[in-house]
Amino acid sequence: MSGGASAGEPGKEVDQISGLIPESVIEEVKARNELVAVVEQYVRLDKKSGSNFFGLCPFHEEKTPSFSVSPAKQIYYCFGCHKGGDVIHFIMDMEKCAYPQAIRLLAERAGVTIPEPDDVAWQQRNERNKALQAICLEAARHFYRDLMSPEGRSVQAYLKKRALSPAVCKKFGLGYARDEWDSLLRHLNSLGYKDEELLIQSGLFRRGKSGGLYDLFRHRLMFPIMDAMGRIIAFGGRVLDDSQPKYINSPETPIYSKGRHLYALNLAKTSKKGHLVVVEGYMDAIALHQAGVDQAVASLGTALTEYQAGLLRKYAEDVVLAYDADAAGQAATLRSLDILEQHDLKVTVLQVPEAKDPDEFIRLHGPERFHALIGKALPLLDYKLSVARAASTGDTGLDPVAYQDTACDILAQEKNAIVRELYATRLAEEISTSTEAVLQEIERRSEQPAKEGRPPTRTEQPARQQTEKTKQPLSREELYLLALVAVEPSMAVEADLRQDDFSPGPMQELAARVLARAAAGDLDTTVLIELCGDLTVRSIPLHDLISRVSMQLDELFGRQDIRQAAAEQLWRQRKYRLRSRLAELNKQLSEEIDTAARNQLLQETLQLNNRLTELKQMPDWQP
Repeated sequence: MSGGASAGEPGKEVDQISGLIPESVIEEVKARNELVAVVEQYVRLDKKSGSNFFGLCPFHEEKTPSFSVSPAKQIYYCFGCHKGGDVIHFIMDMEKCAYPQAIRLLAERAGVTIPEPDDVAWQQRNERNKALQAICLEAARHFYRDLMSPEGRSVQAYLKKRALSPAVCKKFGLGYARDEWDSLLRHLNSLGYKDEELLIQSGLFRRGKSGGLYDLFRHRLMFPIMDAMGRIIAFGGRVLDDSQPKYINSPETPIYSKGRHLYALNLAKTSKKGHLVVVEGYMDAIALHQAGVDQAVASLGTALTEYQAGLLRKYAEDVVLAYDADAAGQAATLRSLDILEQHDLKVTVLQVPEAKDPDEFIRLHGPERFHALIGKALPLLDYKLSVARAASTGDTGLDPVAYQDTACDILAQEKNAIVRELYATRLAEEISTSTEAVLQEIERRSEQPAKEGRPPTRTEQPARQQTEKTKQPLSREELYLLALVAVEPSMAVEADLRQDDFSPGPMQELAARVLARAAAGDLDTTVLIELCGDLTVRSIPLHDLISRVSMQLDELFGRQDIRQAAAEQLWRQRKYRLRSRLAELNKQLSEEIDTAARNQLLQETLQLNNRLTELKQMPDWQP
């Protein structure tokens, strides 16, 4: 599972930077966080069907409730987007955080103390970082109060001119740094923050020639920068006139590294839009949120980093780039495209007409026009080719030689032959030549790296991996069987349930964990979901699949004795496994030419057919 449980038994212990969160603490955290109570902090639930609660899913947009919570089983499942799990998985899905972080959030909610590691150096770093976060929080409060004070009237007027409402200013915690050398310093000193080294480490102060400290931010509109969990870790400050530099930002600190965060991600991660819109600056992100584009984040600069691309991939599969329309923004877009594509993100590019940036466009034309632009964002290849065409167009018009040279290089990187041909046809029309000629040139360029022994590209290798994933075996019977055993663990021993009763790969791995916990008498539905860890079948998380069948057990087997139901599923599963193996043997026989090997395969086929004949009646094991 996310966060790293012990290899032998996921869920037993969880890494806590250095040290472990004991299983007993995890169980206490789960016991003291009743699922319905936790879910109701995010979702309005109504009791509609049997003992389950239903509500509108918080993970995708819907009008008819398909999100179900079972108080008895302490699990949830959405029949629309297919997310499911226990209370820890719910927090992981809602807060987009790893397993250890979800444990800590739930522990804090329930008042459970998580023991700290014995590592002295870790404890010192942890205490320092907590102090720095506290300083940043107090600084944000100070800036906000000054914005609301008489001294902040000029800034309030500026925000009104930029068409930002008081509500959105409060939502983003905007503030004002007074035109004084030590306003923030005096405020923090009054609260007991007097350690100068710690204050310097916060990034909010500099040391003067005389040795004393002074405020870094003075007479500026302040933008608190938060991490993905909503903790204030840094600031950006903008001048209110034409002086330079227009923006200054917090330097690197122990709790802040510009390339590892995305502005407004703490808000955008809860959006149900299914994609993220990436802009350059604070004002763009704020303006988009005010306009209803609640999935907007800013890259805190034009150079998108590998880490930021990984963050985007963690929270979405689709990304819309909406950088400024000037030359710098266009160059940044091109640099970012390859980084985003390497992280398996589907990228489109929004081109803002008649304006420099999204903020200006919204102020000129309104939110509705911007929403329409998002729907018209260009696919990756279209954007790259449009830039290539613009770069090849001068005062005398399009230079077809320069354009085809750049365009063929771009298309040579595309590994989908159908897509290559579609775009080759379009390019051929633009430069008045044949599709065959363009395809021949693209093929020549695409073959060159292969001759040099290049490794498989990003688009080639995942295709093979995906094929392997879709071949992973899975039957509904084995899912039902595990869910039933979780309700009555003693059945595993009574039925002589074995690991090889399950499909090879993730299902057998999960079965081994389940059987060990069943033998120890320590198994229920929430434990079963925990044991799924980060296992997937056909690219689907196993805990989602298990949650679904567990939620449906009463509907499927409610009128049947649970042991009888388990016996029937085991019987069906063993037949399924035998037939699957027979299909493999028949395929091998059709390809095998060695006589000895064929005889061995025939012998195994005969044995399996005999066992299948024995199974044609109901199983020997009866409740």
